[in-house]
Amino acid sequence: MIANVRSYKKNQVSQAEVITAIGRFHDDYKIKHVTAALDETEDYTGDVWLVDGDLHIPGDLDLTDESVYLLVVLGDLVVDGAYGDSDDPESFLLVTGNMRARDAVTGGWLEVHGDLRTDRLIGDYNDCSAYIGGDVHARLFYGEEHHFTIGGALIANAVIGRPRLEIATPPAVIGLADLRILEHFDRDLLRVFDDHDNNGNAITYVDGFRDFRELKRRVNAGLPLRAAETRDS
Repeated sequence: MIANVRSYKKNQVSQAEVITAIGRFHDDYKIKHVTAALDETEDYTGDVWLVDGDLHIPGDLDLTDESVYLLVVLGDLVVDGAYGDSDDPESFLLVTGNMRARDAVTGGWLEVHGDLRTDRLIGDYNDCSAYIGGDVHARLFYGEEHHFTIGGALIANAVIGRPRLEIATPPAVIGLADLRILEHFDRDLLRVFDDHDNNGNAITYVDGFRDFRELKRRVNAGLPLRAAETRDS
């Protein structure tokens, strides 16, 4: 058990406290969905964790690996390693302050009321969504099919693909067929084709990702996505 985290299943936090905490969710759907699930905790393995204040995780934090259905941090969250959540089993994170993680791969319900800072921010599938009330700072952002709502600005060195993004000022993007994508990902992660045009000149074109699971694995492990990349670049 992580220090200063209170567990619902261990009777360290009351249902009334959890209901008050989840009332801070931005979307009514999340409030109703999670409130209803509190009466069914014996029927699934996920716990509910509540933190009264800031939370610092020295390593990785994966809600699925921790068997956590809901984590509420009433303050800032700092994850020195990778952050992860899931849509199956479904998981929720609510951070009322700012969040910082080395990297983040989100497929579940991620909600941060302040700013989110991370090196690589990767979305995964489209069943759930992410809500960031402040700014997002990332060296690389690839939303995949995941929906992101960002109340502030998306400040990233590279935005890949055509993200499902709700934001006041849409960012410039590098499309999945744009050859600039080769500056950010190894060829073995992508569908890369070398050919010749009608004049016999060599040409290269890209048709998206070949192995998205390997991309996520590298991000979670803190590995570069391109051989020439360094983590402090």
